[in-house]
This record gives sequence, C-alpha cells and structure tokens, in this order.
Amino acid sequence: MNFEALNEYITTTPLLWLILTLGAYKVGIIIYEKFNKHTLLQPIVIAYAIIMSTLIISGKSYEEYFKGVEIIHFFLGPATVALALPLYNNLKHIKSLFIPIVLTLFIAGSFSIIIALGLLYLLDANMATILSMATKSITAPIAIITSEQIGAIPSLAVGFVIITGIIGALLGNLIFKAIKIKHDTSKGFALGLISHGIGTARAVEMGEKAAAFSALAMGLCGVFTAILLPLVIQFIK
Repeated sequence: MNFEALNEYITTTPLLWLILTLGAYKVGIIIYEKFNKHTLLQPIVIAYAIIMSTLIISGKSYEEYFKGVEIIHFFLGPATVALALPLYNNLKHIKSLFIPIVLTLFIAGSFSIIIALGLLYLLDANMATILSMATKSITAPIAIITSEQIGAIPSLAVGFVIITGIIGALLGNLIFKAIKIKHDTSKGFALGLISHGIGTARAVEMGEKAAAFSALAMGLCGVFTAILLPLVIQFIK
C-alpha cells in the first residue's frame, strides 16, 4: 500500500475533517463512559475541544472545516425527524399537557431570547453579534437559515448555538437537582427548549419520556423562533 499517496489524499480532501469529527466524538464517548457518564464530560464537549484545538493549531478556517463535514450537517435533518418516534409513543401524555406546553414555550422561549439580547445591548455589543445571539436556543439547521433572514452572521450564530447546547447539557442535571425537579417531562422539555439537539441527546439518556418532550420542545422552539424572530426584527427596523 502506498501510504504517502493515502496520506496526501486524506490531508488534501474534506475526508480529513470527516475523520477528525467522527474520531473526536468516538473519543468523547469513550471518556464519557470511562468516567461513569460524568455530567461535565459530555461526548460533544470532548469532541468540540478536540476539533477546536485542531483548527486553531492548524490555522484552518471554520468554513474549510464545514465543507468537509457537510454530509454530517445533511443528516441532522433526518436525525431530527427520527425523534418523532418517542413523540408518537407519548402522544397521549403530550395532549394532556397541551396548555402548559404552549405557555412554557411562549414565556420561556421569549424570555431566553430577551435576556440574552438585553445583556448584549447593555454591554454595547454590535448589532450583528446581538442578532446572531437571538438564534442561540434553536437547532443548528434552523439557526443558519434564520440568521441569514435577520441579517446576522451564520457562523457566529452556529457558535452561539453550540455553546448554548453544551452549557445546557453540562449544567442541566445540576440545576434539576438544585431546584428538585423530578419529572422527566419537565427535564426533557427544559433541555430541548434551551439546549436544542445537544440537550435532547442528554434527555435521551434520561428515558423515552424525557426524550419525547425534549424533541417536542426543540421542534416547537425552532418553529416559534424561525417565524416570529424575522417578523420582530423587521418591525424594529
């Protein structure tokens, strides 16, 4: 086997970043399980640290990296749709909580955006940064489209999305224990509403009911923000 040719092919094609991403996540899973699934050692956090360190050391741009992992981005859609299964299995329970779900979505969804934008405004951030932060609690594919519609910076918006998801996954259980939240429905909905896909991955570990409500919250929050945010921004302008 010509190892030099193989090495050249890997390092000069997008395949390198795909291998890095999958490998980093696998390392994250190994570490996570090795330390008995410690909250602070989420696989996505480990993978994110490895990938970011590699990009910084190599001097490669996010755009170049993203081109290499577009296939993973493509499968985010089908993976999100697959979450409909636990939703269907818990449909009866979801219907019984219809009013609390709608109220929580509207109040918590609006508040999470307002508090973040308010803090950035008080800290004198520029408008592009403020608008990019507005999509922090919706899943990445929707955040990219919405950020383009409102005049934000898509790459910065995705960065905020990832950071928000990681923080939610890291601190979610600690907050639930601190304020004594015991119901999986409440935990799941909170994680999906604030921490989108990464929070939903954490909710899946809690059980099917938590996964169902997390997927529901992620989907509803994405639609809610994608529809209302451009209208609000347009009204303000």
